[in-house]
Amino acid sequence: MHRPSRQHQHLLTKIARKQERAKQQNRPTGKRSKQWTRWSTQYSPLVQQEGGETSQENAS
Repeated sequence: MHRPSRQHQHLLTKIARKQERAKQQNRPTGKRSKQWTRWSTQYSPLVQQEGGETSQENAS
């Protein structure tokens, strides 16, 4: 996966935007939004791992 931190941030903004629209129209969360939420939870360990690697590289 390329640039997981950027992808994770993009997914979080997309989810927030989608949930806000659904809330304004009094509609339930849709299939895509649920899928994006699952993807964002899968990206979160990669983002944390990516951050840990850079701190280890800086220590060397």
